[in-house]
Amino acid sequence: MRLLPRDAERGMQVQDERPPSGRPPRLVLRFAVYTGLGITLAAASILLIVRHFERSAAERGATLYARQAAALAGEHLTRQDFVGTVSPARRAQLDRLFNRRLLRDGTLRVELIDLHGRITYSTERARAGRRAENLDLVREAIAGTVVSDATSVVQPARKQETHALEAFAAVRFGDRPTGVFALAQDYGPIAAAARRTFVPVVGVLELVLLGLYIVLFPILRRVTSRMRRQMETIEYQVLHDALTGLPNRTHFAAMVEDVLTRSGGHAAVMLVDLDRFKDVNDTLGHASGDLLLAELGQRLVAAVSDDERVARLGGDEFGIVSARATDARAATELAEHVRVALAQPIEVAGVSLEVQASAGIALAPEHCDDADELLRMADVAMYAAKRALAPQIYAPSLDENSPARLALVSQLRHALTRDEIVLHYQPQIDLRTGALHGVEALVRWRHPRRGMLAPDEFLPVAEHAGLMRALTRHVLEQALRQACAWNEAGYALLVAVNVSGRDLVDSRLSDEIAGALHEHGVDPTTLELEITESTLLSDPGRAAAVLGKLGDLGVRLAIDDYGTGYSSLAHLKRLPVDALKIDKSFVTRMTSEPSDAMIVRSTIDLAHSLGLRVVAEGVEDETTRLGLAGMGCDIAQGYLFSRPLPAAAVTEWLRSQATVVPLRRPFPTAAAS
Repeated sequence: MRLLPRDAERGMQVQDERPPSGRPPRLVLRFAVYTGLGITLAAASILLIVRHFERSAAERGATLYARQAAALAGEHLTRQDFVGTVSPARRAQLDRLFNRRLLRDGTLRVELIDLHGRITYSTERARAGRRAENLDLVREAIAGTVVSDATSVVQPARKQETHALEAFAAVRFGDRPTGVFALAQDYGPIAAAARRTFVPVVGVLELVLLGLYIVLFPILRRVTSRMRRQMETIEYQVLHDALTGLPNRTHFAAMVEDVLTRSGGHAAVMLVDLDRFKDVNDTLGHASGDLLLAELGQRLVAAVSDDERVARLGGDEFGIVSARATDARAATELAEHVRVALAQPIEVAGVSLEVQASAGIALAPEHCDDADELLRMADVAMYAAKRALAPQIYAPSLDENSPARLALVSQLRHALTRDEIVLHYQPQIDLRTGALHGVEALVRWRHPRRGMLAPDEFLPVAEHAGLMRALTRHVLEQALRQACAWNEAGYALLVAVNVSGRDLVDSRLSDEIAGALHEHGVDPTTLELEITESTLLSDPGRAAAVLGKLGDLGVRLAIDDYGTGYSSLAHLKRLPVDALKIDKSFVTRMTSEPSDAMIVRSTIDLAHSLGLRVVAEGVEDETTRLGLAGMGCDIAQGYLFSRPLPAAAVTEWLRSQATVVPLRRPFPTAAAS
């Protein structure tokens, strides 16, 4: 089963839309604009060329006509015509000559110029005797070149200036030039003649360019439309998962940024990971696993609202970003709703499956306001959810790789060598006599900047950083040293110390404890080691071996937090255990919850039948104490009797008590009492 983009229309949640089919692609518009500009520039260039051609043609015509006119006029001119201003009689002769032969067909003016550039004769009488304006052209003409330039000529009939082209040619009498013959022609007729010759060619060229554009436009439109569709397909594939049609991790990060922007920075980012999905692939094959993922992707999309976006981040991991569930309660409810939707039975390859999922949640701006960091935090919470078997909200204590946590690891290493790790002791009271039975050693960190830190603030760091063995040795040393001091003061007091799973599977533990007992001169029965159920069952074989060696030493052993794990009394019967500690979650509710009271009573009866001592944790009121005493519970500890105290305060507390229960006497069972 594969979701195509049309089938996963809601699942894709694509942020951009394709352009309407009637609108030409942007590349075609660019082609139209650029080509239009090109044709316009080409037309402008052609017009400039035409004007240049007109001018060149006019100049060539003017110079040719001037050369011919100079040759013709030279037959009727004399050297004296170029020496000073001609006389009135000679001027009249020249007027008749030029009017008859030259001042027609567009010729506007004729002038004679001497070798010094002075006009000796002009058909415009007012110019005679003046110096010619274009002396450079006059000199070029004297040198033997026929040249021309634009000028203005005043026509007597119209009394207005006319644009003209004036040509200069030398007049020779013999081998040497005597003067210059200047002829001004009307520019208009010359240019018009050139234009009539050249404009048809230009028009044909323009039509060819326009036709080429019209032919190429639809071809380019089809090509660019196809390219655009291909680019959109490639972009879609880059940003979406091919199997489910959902956005992928890259697109999801952009979606988170978009939701944060639109919601004013308030959003919940959730990572959902399928539990034991590898078993499906290994058992039913990857094809069946793909079918399952495709179906679950559709379920996720159907399970969320329009304000929430779903993505497949890779493998069996999905992401959800919500602008609606922006607090811990709403986000947890959404996570539970998603888990229920995924857990509905689904048939794959003829097998009915019920998929379980773990969900980790990070909130903005509560945790941070950066999309990438929110994803990382949600990932941290997701792994915590796998351990807790329930949705988890991100907390710094869960983050094993945060900079603050890494700094805490380094500080904890130094704390073990600087006597910053201290012990507080909580008294344990014999419920039959009311006398002090012993104390439980509880570790604290006297942080130089943060003050006194409770165990849950640094024990997970020590566990992750591999410091639990060193921390346990440090705690044992302090506890045994204090037990020795109390013993020397006359108080034979039981001291209980917690050990971790890492300690319990270390075969060197019994030798280390034996050495510490010998060093401090403490009777082994003075020390009681407390082990949690989950720790005991992490590696039952090695744990049983280590506990056997400790039992041979005479050290007492107690199971801590009983009732929160999965062990049974039948299993505990095979271990050298002396005591059972009922978890405080049952003790604190036993007066209000009949079921918890029943669990406590049953545990006490069964433990006594196996010869085990029972210790109740979390006793905080007199009603609970009386209830436990009535059930036959042996020992109790909690705030009703005392909070954990420093060693010196415990010593003062001991001095105020009447008695301390002897350690070596047999502990009575419920049947004996």
